[in-house]
Amino acid sequence: MNIIVKDMQIIEKFQEDTQGVFSVSDLKGMLPSKHLNSFYRRVVNLEKAGIIERFTRGIYVTTKGFNLSVVSQKIHPKSYISFESILAQHLIIGTVPKREVKAVKVGKKRDYKTLNGRVLHLGVTPCLFFGFETIKGLNFATKEKALLDTLYFYNKGMSFYFDIYSDIDLSVIDRDILIGYLAQYKNPRFVKFVTEYIKGGTK
Repeated sequence: MNIIVKDMQIIEKFQEDTQGVFSVSDLKGMLPSKHLNSFYRRVVNLEKAGIIERFTRGIYVTTKGFNLSVVSQKIHPKSYISFESILAQHLIIGTVPKREVKAVKVGKKRDYKTLNGRVLHLGVTPCLFFGFETIKGLNFATKEKALLDTLYFYNKGMSFYFDIYSDIDLSVIDRDILIGYLAQYKNPRFVKFVTEYIKGGTK
């Protein structure tokens, strides 16, 4: 059997389990080669055949579709999905983000863009890295933390495709949890902003 056909079948076999996302280490295990140059030739041939494409350094995705949340976690395992993805999932906002995932991590902001999607990692201090749960190996913010992350970066000047005053359904939010989370924020200006916001404050 032609080696490229065989490799295509291997990718298809693992696509569902990996949700269309492969690290270089994953591919090395799937496409064992005696020499590193031979391995990379096989990867290049899969790219030329339109089976996989490079998302960012060390991460490849299938052209048939892939999970951006998995890409985000592969890029930075110590991060969690937040913002619109979580708000939309809990019906706190009515519009679902298209081909973009925002996540939170400790450290500096990093932006990863391709024609087929974008992963934006926003940085916080270690004391603000909390409020998430792990589900099937992926880290997701609670809905209350996703709202706080949104308000926090909005307060820092970030714009969103929805209006935080008119498009967010606060009735879905557990205010006791939100206030408990807010106690961990040391910026009095931000605490005041959120306190007024949840009380129905205006712009």
